[in-house]
Amino acid sequence: MATAATQWQLVTLLAPEDDTYQSEWTAVRAAIATSVKNHLQMGFAAMAKGDLERASQAMLRALALDPNQFDAATALREIDRQRYTRIQANRVARARLADKVAGGASRTKTVGSEPDDALELGHALDMLRSGDATGGIRDLKSLIDANPQDHNARQRIATAIAERALELENHGSREQALLLYEQATLLRGETTAPWAARVPALRRAISKQFFDMGTRAYRTNVTQAITFFETSLRYDPANTQAALKLEHARAAHETLDRIDNEKRKP
Repeated sequence: MATAATQWQLVTLLAPEDDTYQSEWTAVRAAIATSVKNHLQMGFAAMAKGDLERASQAMLRALALDPNQFDAATALREIDRQRYTRIQANRVARARLADKVAGGASRTKTVGSEPDDALELGHALDMLRSGDATGGIRDLKSLIDANPQDHNARQRIATAIAERALELENHGSREQALLLYEQATLLRGETTAPWAARVPALRRAISKQFFDMGTRAYRTNVTQAITFFETSLRYDPANTQAALKLEHARAAHETLDRIDNEKRKP
């Protein structure tokens, strides 16, 4: 129905004098509104009963019909929160039971080997791929910390983060990409990761970017130029051009301050 509504809208725009097209468009929008309302009611009813899976499906159907449906989007975030709370509670309960049965002996397991862990791993990876790098990495790090001996999980998680970094780099988001590459290396626990070679090159590229920005700003705003040159050196301390420009910019800034102070004297 959502696709039909879009097509009827286009036809209406192309032939605004035809009342039939307008009527069809109005009818489809009304049908969408009714269907969205029904899905919302089913979703909220399922949430009230604690059936998060059924609730999630209903809210997703509502969003498929109306991507701007605020209540459905809000409900999905709440469903994710409740799922995560359940996962954490189940994990604590399992750990307590295992300690009780084993007399407090420690145990190890594979990340994703149990249903709740698999759900949490998938959720964290989805968060990462959808753009929530902070939340995704936080949850992935928690999984690794809880299972420090699971090297396969480390490699899988680190690779997923590095793949997201590559996507960002290809879209020009170099600083975000660098952050994710470094996080991927840290979480993998090895400096020989396949993507490790990207980090120095990316640092140099970002440093040059800020150096160029500083060079342009130097003509009109010395203070801003200093900030850019300092950032350039933070990414690549070996950038001698940025170091030289920073020295000149600071000297120019001191000169301007001295001149300004002289003008203020009575």
